[in-house]
This record gives sequence, C-alpha cells and structure tokens, in this order.
Amino acid sequence: MKIPKREMPVSLWTHPDGRVLGAIYLHMAEPHGGCDEDPWTVLNDPEDFLVVRRREPDELRFYNKASLIRVEYAENELYVADSGKDLPCRVHMMDGSIVDGTMRKSLPPERSRLYDYMNTDNPRFLKVYVEGMSVCLINKSYVGYITTRDEALDF
Repeated sequence: MKIPKREMPVSLWTHPDGRVLGAIYLHMAEPHGGCDEDPWTVLNDPEDFLVVRRREPDELRFYNKASLIRVEYAENELYVADSGKDLPCRVHMMDGSIVDGTMRKSLPPERSRLYDYMNTDNPRFLKVYVEGMSVCLINKSYVGYITTRDEALDF
C-alpha cells in the first residue's frame, strides 16, 4: 500500500554542506478528513533522518536532522491571526547569521512570553515566520541566543 505524499520545495542549511535546494515529502490528508502534514511536524517527529529530494544534483538523500541548521519554505496559507500571540524576535545563530521574525504559539496568558515559547514541549526546531508567507524552522542546537524585538523586554 502506497501512502499518498506530496513534495514541498525547501531550502536547507546543513552542516557542513551549506545551502541545499530540494524538496521534502509530506503526508497528504485522508480523503475523508484530516490535514496535510506540515514541515514543522516532520522535523520535530522522533525519526532521526529526513528524506530530501535534492535539485542539484538530482538525487534522494537522507539527512540526519542533527545536521540541519535551518529549513526555509513558503507557507501555503497565512497563519491564522488568532492562533496565538506574536512574539517578534531576532535569532542569533552560532555561525554569525541572524534571522529576524516572529514566533507564534497559543499559550496560556501567564506563559506567553518568548522564553515560554522557546522552552515549551521541547521541539528540536523553532518555527519563525520571517517575511510574507516565508517560514524558517531553526534547529535549537545551532542557536547562540535570541533577543526580543519589542520595546519593553518581556522575558
């Protein structure tokens, strides 16, 4: 039995290869309900390896998730405005690069600070909305530090 999947174009930053263009495979929703799988879920699931169809050269590779620094892709739909509190931030990576964006997660009001989001559920990858409909999934192991971009520091 073949499980229906779709390819999603991504840009991966890997250690030590650098930028890799390709696509990852996501499970499609059941015909009688459910939702398509999303990249954040795939990157944070317990499997150690991620299947990637590279563009150049055209080949199938299995990347160890621990070697993935970040994964960038375009989200098909804008995130829902009431799905959580916007947490504007600047992520300073260990390689010196900086990712400006917004984290978002529905948390109870008493636990809705940037600090709470970074330490909730212990996902391996943080989801940062960058510009427009672009998303950057960042491996927490490669983060040096994160700062808030709010006027008032809320940590």
